[in-house]
Amino acid sequence: MGKAFILAVERSGENLGLEILANAVQAGLNVDWSGVVGPRLRKAGVKSIADGEVLAVIGLVEVLRHYGRLRRLYARILRHLQTERPDCVVLIDHPAFNLRVAKAAKRLGIRVLYVVSPQIWAWRPQRIHRIKQVVDHMLVLFPFEAPLYERAGVPVHVLAHPLLAETAVAPDRGTARSTLGMAGDTGPVLALLPGSRCGELERLASRYAETARLLRQRMPDLRILVALAREELRPLWERAWAQGAGPGDAWIVPTQTQTVLAAADVVLVASGTATLETALMGRPAVVVYALNALTFAFARRLVKTPCVAMPNILLKDFVYPEFLQDAFVPVQVADALAMLFGPAGLMQVAKLQKLRGLLEGSPPEQLRQVLCEMLA
Repeated sequence: MGKAFILAVERSGENLGLEILANAVQAGLNVDWSGVVGPRLRKAGVKSIADGEVLAVIGLVEVLRHYGRLRRLYARILRHLQTERPDCVVLIDHPAFNLRVAKAAKRLGIRVLYVVSPQIWAWRPQRIHRIKQVVDHMLVLFPFEAPLYERAGVPVHVLAHPLLAETAVAPDRGTARSTLGMAGDTGPVLALLPGSRCGELERLASRYAETARLLRQRMPDLRILVALAREELRPLWERAWAQGAGPGDAWIVPTQTQTVLAAADVVLVASGTATLETALMGRPAVVVYALNALTFAFARRLVKTPCVAMPNILLKDFVYPEFLQDAFVPVQVADALAMLFGPAGLMQVAKLQKLRGLLEGSPPEQLRQVLCEMLA
């Protein structure tokens, strides 16, 4: 039996981790998995060695604030690798942390499979030289990333984005509304996707609340659904929502993001993987985000892309309006959302139709071959 270590703690990372575990089984591999993972991967049989919640922090200031916890997590992982000597480490996202783990693994003679490319096409492209030194094989989610690694001599494979399959089997609007107890409800529905990290909710919830309140004033019959990544976020969200004087009848729906999206007419979504999920579901949306002011100033100097939402990057067009940092002004966002309940929303949906064709990966047999080479 082979041994492998996997790091995947957030919802999107766990989706990829579950796909890798499933393909390893289909490839006939017998693997003893350990790692730093979320609840779904633990349920799938991965033995957790530490709590990786600290990896959900984002931004320079936030990382500095949690530096001690990050150091302790890294030390715990290093001890595990030194003691257990797995055949391979599978590292999903979190480049600042995971590239350090990759370097340690390489020093120990452990193969490194990295999943989800750092955004070298958007900022700090020189990182590809470091990646070449510490990564044995890169799995990317976007076809345009593969040539970057091929030119640098890094073995690369394009995964079919897991959201392609997930959104293809999502319920239709009527079924979703019935599931949520809204059968026969013909009024407008707004979905709020505020992100999966505690820090995101703390920064965004009050402005989400004010935006929803302003939109409700224009549309008194508006139904508001809040998609939370997990139930544990409910108290934090409710406190911040109350401080922002959000409508009291907003319906919180944990762990059912795609059902909420399917039921919605229009979406207010925090920048991140959820923007792509929203787009693949064919929903009109506005994208918002806010970071610590110092972190944002630092990022703005480094990031080279004109937009941040992945659907806009892939389509090379501002299909989804973006309101970032101080531009996230509730009255302006409410104006943009109101327009999407009309013809502007239909225009967005039409532009999103070609997105699915930009995310097709290599055949699954190729992924299984990579896993055989890395995990056996």
